[in-house]
Amino acid sequence: MPIRNRIAARFLSLLLALAPLQPLPAAIPAAVPVGLAAATAALLWPQAAEARAGGGRSSSGGYSRPSVRTPSFSTRSAPSRAPSTGSGGYSRPKSGPSYGLPGGAPSGGGDLGVSRRSSGEALDRYRAQQQQQQQQQQRERTPPVAAPPPRSGSGSGTGWGGGGWQGGGNSGSGWGQRRTGGYGPGGWYGGWRPPGWAYGSRPSFGLWNGLFLWFLLDNLSRPGYADWFHNHQGDPGYAEWRAEAERRAQDDPDLRRRLDDLDTRLRAQDDRPRDPGYLPPDIPRDVAQAAPETPSSSGDSGGGMGTLLLLILLVGGMVVAVTVLRRRSSGSRSGGSAMTRSPWSTAAGIVKAKATGASYEPSLFRVGMTLTPDPTPFLLGGGAIKAVAPEGAGTMVSVEAVGTLTGGGVTLHRLYLPGGRGFYQLHLGAGGAPDECRWFSVLDEVHPTDNDEWGFWLDPGDGMIGYPQFQTKDGKLYGRLWSPGASRIAPITFDETLTDHRGSRTRRLTAMLYAAPTGAADPAPRTEYVLAAAVEDGGEAWVEVRAGIDVNPASLSLA
Repeated sequence: MPIRNRIAARFLSLLLALAPLQPLPAAIPAAVPVGLAAATAALLWPQAAEARAGGGRSSSGGYSRPSVRTPSFSTRSAPSRAPSTGSGGYSRPKSGPSYGLPGGAPSGGGDLGVSRRSSGEALDRYRAQQQQQQQQQQRERTPPVAAPPPRSGSGSGTGWGGGGWQGGGNSGSGWGQRRTGGYGPGGWYGGWRPPGWAYGSRPSFGLWNGLFLWFLLDNLSRPGYADWFHNHQGDPGYAEWRAEAERRAQDDPDLRRRLDDLDTRLRAQDDRPRDPGYLPPDIPRDVAQAAPETPSSSGDSGGGMGTLLLLILLVGGMVVAVTVLRRRSSGSRSGGSAMTRSPWSTAAGIVKAKATGASYEPSLFRVGMTLTPDPTPFLLGGGAIKAVAPEGAGTMVSVEAVGTLTGGGVTLHRLYLPGGRGFYQLHLGAGGAPDECRWFSVLDEVHPTDNDEWGFWLDPGDGMIGYPQFQTKDGKLYGRLWSPGASRIAPITFDETLTDHRGSRTRRLTAMLYAAPTGAADPAPRTEYVLAAAVEDGGEAWVEVRAGIDVNPASLSLA
């Protein structure tokens, strides 16, 4: 506040305090003292007055929701909307903002690890709060329904009834009633609602509980869940479940995407050994396995026939693979292979593809492959773009890690360069060649510390990730490129399988892409992108803001 305003405010306060308590002359309106008091309050506390008038903006890491609602990139206009209340500017009413790191966080170090871990714990608390609110709203909307009477007879196990899971007989093994200590308030899977494509399924597949398998498929990004499928690919129960899943996926695009995501993850683990006894660390064996059932002759014959067919298919696939390899080896011994995988690994991929019905494709992107980043677009863009050129641009660099993102009905590929500061993000067209390529470098990294901070980024009503516009700290506005519009939409959730020299792991990204014209003359980049994402990696979480530009994929010389 300017000094002259402070002096004037204190002078007005002094006059009000010293004024004798006498009746006001008739010529002076009674509202004058009230007006003087309001003026004094506005001078003393301008930020509070602005917040009460609707001018405050919640923020995190130095970012705030734009007060201007007209998109700067999209042609659609957005109506004016009162921003969420706060103490004004760059703070929240009860806590200060978390601070981003200019230019992005360092690629390693104890301070970074502590900050990300703390943000991960804060995100868990925020998600738990959101889930409790949703469950409370669901309970308020849904009237209580009496539980159906148990079926007659002494049979145990679980079954589908009335379109949903219910306990059978006296086993008490219905999901949400079965065992305690799991997710949600009702015990194992009490907080998880089976998707439509899981209803009407068999109660068990071999040794495994049927809903356990559907639960794994619906939560592949959780640690160890995709690993279960990798370790049990030779299990007859998995083969039976996969056959039913394939039949259902013919009429369900969402299930088809889930199975394709599973196959992508399995291909990334082809070379890893298998443990037939593996279970995810957070799931007890009695939850995963089916309840004991009285064997029936039809069930035994079906299981034996399925196992026999699987063995015949595997043997036949191996014969085909060996024959193809022999034919290829005669013509390629002198020239070698462009692929880094061994012949036996290739054979295993072909056999697996035949067993699962998936198409086999050689890996186009590999850890250690070399690229020659072109510095030209960054030189032409100059100060009109925020994206920073890759280190070593103009020379040959190797890919440090490869990421495959699935979500929103698309698959994206990332090639991370050394240092983790930037990556090329590509989309492959129908012919398998890149039809879109962008370079993204770190612009900022934010570590939210409480529910309010995470709500600023992810709140379903007005979270910044998914907002109609994104405003960077220099005040530039970027319109939402994915599904432009005047209101906030849910961000896109991607599960990224990240592979480097240490192996593969999965992390989750909740992201939205924004864009704005650069204003630079041709042939400089015409569009600049801002990618805002909440990243969950193991027990760590953070918000990263990246700046990007379009890159000609031909300049990367991808083989």
